[in-house]
Amino acid sequence: MYIGIDVGGTNLVAGLVDQEGTILHKSACPVNRNWSAEELVSQLAQLSVRVAQEGGVSLEDVEGAGAGIPGLVDNEAGTVVKTPNMPFRDTPFRELFQRELNIPVHLGNDADCAAAGEYWAGAAKGCDPVVMVTLGTGIGTGLVRGGKLYTGLGGAGMEAGHLMTHPNGLPCGCGGLGCWEQYGSATALIRMTRSAMEASPKSLLWEVCGGSLDRVEGRTPFQAARAGDETALQVLEEYQKELSYGLISLSNILFPEVICLGGGVSSADSDLLLDPVRELVHRGCFDKDRLPKVVRASLGNDAGVVGAAMLCRMI
Repeated sequence: MYIGIDVGGTNLVAGLVDQEGTILHKSACPVNRNWSAEELVSQLAQLSVRVAQEGGVSLEDVEGAGAGIPGLVDNEAGTVVKTPNMPFRDTPFRELFQRELNIPVHLGNDADCAAAGEYWAGAAKGCDPVVMVTLGTGIGTGLVRGGKLYTGLGGAGMEAGHLMTHPNGLPCGCGGLGCWEQYGSATALIRMTRSAMEASPKSLLWEVCGGSLDRVEGRTPFQAARAGDETALQVLEEYQKELSYGLISLSNILFPEVICLGGGVSSADSDLLLDPVRELVHRGCFDKDRLPKVVRASLGNDAGVVGAAMLCRMI
């Protein structure tokens, strides 16, 4: 039995998870972004004890704990190198957490944990290799191969959101130009939608978002496209291509059995996103005899909790 913790920007969510990746009990508490590392670890320890007790076990019955943290995480060194949500840099997170819990602790970033969760109990269960792609503010990616997470040197592996898909393209927060996440993330889709609206004042997109560019969301173009709006359909066609560019590269480099798409955008109707993206990916794959399945992730927010717990078995 394991404890998995998803360290989000607004909440800490802990789950008591069995060896098959089934969540037996969950508990949560809000995050204070001003917490020091010691204060965060104290909250994590309290939450871990609580979820174990509420699940009817003690920490002595728990084999280990895993924490999924956004940002750059080095599990081998046991450090959080940097994270966008809290002011941590090269923080000895595992040492602090193990001292509080007195059980083995493993760390992973949020995309790695999502990959582990879908591999153990979600849309990619029984498949290997598995690539997980989360579409949000940026693009997060994780890889499971041979039943293990690939994290690369210093935990920095599989940052595929920074594949260059457009040489000399848009500037990225990483300092590079033309990174995939500047074109294939949910943020990119919102930017593309706003740009199309400014060029098409009669588009239904304006009605869908209440006449305000500030109210455009990732789902906006899908809603307008479902009603037959030509501008929205054109936006989605372009977005499908941009998303497929990185997926094709991942397919031809890694030859995964499954590619899982997660994040809010991935929940769109299949005919408006998943189906056309799958077709584009298959068209661009080198090996036409071993095409990857391109599927929607199935665990939702539970993927991070399950995956964090399964770090105890995968690293």
